[in-house]
Amino acid sequence: MAQPRMTAWAPPSQPPRRRAGRVVFWVLVGLAAALLVTSIAIPIATIRPYLERSTSMEDTIVPGDQVLVAGGSGLRRGDVIVVQVPVSGADNLALKRVIGLPGDHVACCDPGGRVTVDGKPLDETYLYPRDHPSAARFSVTLRAGQVWAMGDHRSISLDSREWGPLRERAVVGRVVFVGHGASFVALRTPQTFVVGGLTPSDTRPDFYLWLALLALASAAGLLILAAVGITRYVIRRRRLRERSALARPA
Repeated sequence: MAQPRMTAWAPPSQPPRRRAGRVVFWVLVGLAAALLVTSIAIPIATIRPYLERSTSMEDTIVPGDQVLVAGGSGLRRGDVIVVQVPVSGADNLALKRVIGLPGDHVACCDPGGRVTVDGKPLDETYLYPRDHPSAARFSVTLRAGQVWAMGDHRSISLDSREWGPLRERAVVGRVVFVGHGASFVALRTPQTFVVGGLTPSDTRPDFYLWLALLALASAAGLLILAAVGITRYVIRRRRLRERSALARPA
């Protein structure tokens, strides 16, 4: 008597469309993961925190504020910077505002009592309430590699009026965000420098804001993809079990 042929059951191979869907799925996962890592790694690599303890930058930055400082070049007039200044023979960090850059003529005061840069008066609305631009008069032309920096709380600030021009290489970085409690505010160039043509409109903090949005979008995308992947896996396993049960002989 002829023996019946027995064939082993095997799950059906995936159709090309399903294979293409899996490739697209994993490409999206890899892209979202890469964007998330990049958007987190760039701020970590380029920004450092600094805790303000002095009152020399009030009311822009008050004691206890956490500031985020970006390094690199591209210093502009009006930037708030962390700078190393010589005090008592040692290098200390301080927050000041850049008023003049190399080649500028910085002076105080004009007939209106204002600080001028290359003859252009500054409307320093960021000064501490009821502070004057400067009680001390000065007139300085900055050489290469020099900056003129002063605190916003002029009546108590030790700055270039005391120390003279600061070395450009002593600048640690510029303040991008200021943390007041649980919230952070982007610090942009004051309008007086923009209106006076001394610096362009400041869009530099937008780069980090876009990175933050990219990180949130990438994280949300990964969560959605994970939910879709888990759902598809559960459905596929259920269908395979059903097909296996139907294909097996009774």
